[in-house]
Amino acid sequence: MKSNGKSTEVQGVAYRVACQNRGCGHRFELRITPQNAKLLSETMACPRCGRRGGFLKPDGRIGDKLFAARLFFKLTSTSYGNAGSNEEPDSIAEAY
Repeated sequence: MKSNGKSTEVQGVAYRVACQNRGCGHRFELRITPQNAKLLSETMACPRCGRRGGFLKPDGRIGDKLFAARLFFKLTSTSYGNAGSNEEPDSIAEAY
């Protein structure tokens, strides 16, 4: 779109993002420009649930300068080990 010879179109690439945090699923649009391109390589927070540490993972192109993406989060310090047990892991696996 032009008015008086000046372009009013917003520059950059748009990502339609869906938060992959359980119970959130918020969808939002993130516009990447040369000024904020570092967002593609850093962690970010979901604007709705506020969980920090999400990584943007592209899903593919939707249209011209429009991509789909997901905001993935790493598992938070969950331990499936046998903390405090004196048994070896192999003997526990054999018991089940």
